[in-house]
Amino acid sequence: MRFGLQGPYVLAFTDGGAPARSLTHDVIDTSWVDGLGLAGWVGRGGRGRVAGVGISGRSTDHAYTVGFANTFAQYWAKADAATGHFVSPYMLPGTYKLTVYKDELAVQTTSVTVTAGKTTALHTLKITADPSRTTAIWRIGDWTGTPAGFKNASLMTTMHPSDARARPWATGVHTVGSSSPADFPCYQWADINNKLKIRFRLTQQLASGHTLNIGITTAFANGRPRIRVNDWVSTVPAPTKEPTTRSLTGGSHRGNNHTYSYAIPASAWTKSATAYQS
Repeated sequence: MRFGLQGPYVLAFTDGGAPARSLTHDVIDTSWVDGLGLAGWVGRGGRGRVAGVGISGRSTDHAYTVGFANTFAQYWAKADAATGHFVSPYMLPGTYKLTVYKDELAVQTTSVTVTAGKTTALHTLKITADPSRTTAIWRIGDWTGTPAGFKNASLMTTMHPSDARARPWATGVHTVGSSSPADFPCYQWADINNKLKIRFRLTQQLASGHTLNIGITTAFANGRPRIRVNDWVSTVPAPTKEPTTRSLTGGSHRGNNHTYSYAIPASAWTKSATAYQS
């Protein structure tokens, strides 16, 4: 074939559901491929696996996936919702970057070595890089590498952003503490809903500067957020590397998840008993 071996593929007949699979093995046996004599094929005996007893620091509101990647291959394993236990597919031997994803956001990385004919056992992996676990004065939504929870997010993989069934993208002022994340738009355009306004009140935090973090899943044509707090305006940050093809109009929010950080000085705050920051 022009592009080499694609597969192997299995045609499975079921009662309508997906073929059953457990954490420890596939019900569909594909070991017969090992005996076909395919050039370059590495059979199960020449591969290894990785098994983890659990993942700590998880949130019960999200699904967790463990990814393995190096220059030659990538593999994925779902973590058990109750325990975080996972078992990888049969992998080519080598050293891999292991990444734990909360939904679609990388929240922990380490490395693991896979040995042919063996299962590498890992102790409990502890998540230390979940931004939602960091104490914040306020936050809007939960950073998961997806727009889930925001306005129109549930429609955007199946509908064009201009679909009449979507709620208006322009929005009013979002007031921290009383407004809902479900009313904050999941997408932003320079000429449609630019200059989103957020109102929030500081109390004892007025004496010092603070950091504002904005997480984005992707951006088109080097788009990135610039913020203004009262009379203070941030510099324009350098753009992160993102895909250059269509995304949201094609039904995808996926890119290179990135967090922009802005150091806001104490001088930006309005010091008044009734004033909101904006």
